[in-house]
Amino acid sequence: MASFVILNLLGSYKNTNKVETMNVAAIFFCLVATFGHVYLEEQLDGKVAVVTGGAKGIGYAIGDNFLEYGTKTVVIVDKNRLRGLKAEKDLNCKHGANRTVFIYGDITKDLDRVSKQIFQKFRYVNILVNNAGILDEYDPKKTIETNAMGTVLWADRFYNCMRKDRGGRGGTIINIASISAYMSDPFLYFYKASKFAVLGLTLGMGHEYNYLFTGVRMFAICPGATRTDMTRQEVTTVEEQREVFEKFSKTLKYQSPDNVGKAAVLLYWTATTGTAYTVQDGQPPIVSPDRVNITMEAILNVIHQ
Repeated sequence: MASFVILNLLGSYKNTNKVETMNVAAIFFCLVATFGHVYLEEQLDGKVAVVTGGAKGIGYAIGDNFLEYGTKTVVIVDKNRLRGLKAEKDLNCKHGANRTVFIYGDITKDLDRVSKQIFQKFRYVNILVNNAGILDEYDPKKTIETNAMGTVLWADRFYNCMRKDRGGRGGTIINIASISAYMSDPFLYFYKASKFAVLGLTLGMGHEYNYLFTGVRMFAICPGATRTDMTRQEVTTVEEQREVFEKFSKTLKYQSPDNVGKAAVLLYWTATTGTAYTVQDGQPPIVSPDRVNITMEAILNVIHQ
């Protein structure tokens, strides 16, 4: 069954033709046959997934796709109450009553209350998606607290509840990082630092040695440029870089949040623990590189275009 789901998902990417789909599928199955811990026999049916920052954008798209492919319940955690309630209503109308539950909460303040509420309502959480994040180069403290510390603390809480060596049944934690985490460029350096921390958490906590004892798989998704409210902000970088950053941004190919949502489901079936995957340009996911260097020459060429 998983094989058909994978091929169906690969075929759903708008910018991927049939030949490309089969080529990417072949690569996935070769990787499955060769490396690591993959979940081709894992089912989404009956699973409970928690998605932080799930009221809009990438988080909403991940919840939507999880429900589409069989997840029993998606719990949306978000600090925007109105958006959260609307997301709950919309997803329940689309996928069935009571399959989506909204819980109001700020990931930097409400972990204890929200996690207690979740575990009281549900017997077990199988999937955590650490998606909540901000982009504010004028507030590095809040950026680190939200993107890095928020992800670390939520991962730690659910990881310890899931781990088999402490009475859990295992599970999957998906951390939403960014291609900025491995891009060597002069932009968004506080955001970059926060997402670099997310990659570090994934590589360490998600290492296959830890998986051997805990049964908790952890991987990261690094979205490329994606059309969300966060990237539509008028001010995304510091003033002295705004002009060149706007020119640089115009060279990027933006994708829809749904492309990331589809990738999350696909990777749930196929991802290896302790690994990061890039999702960009509307294409299926690939293993992320360690580093991509944007040279001074490339930046100057953009400026003078």
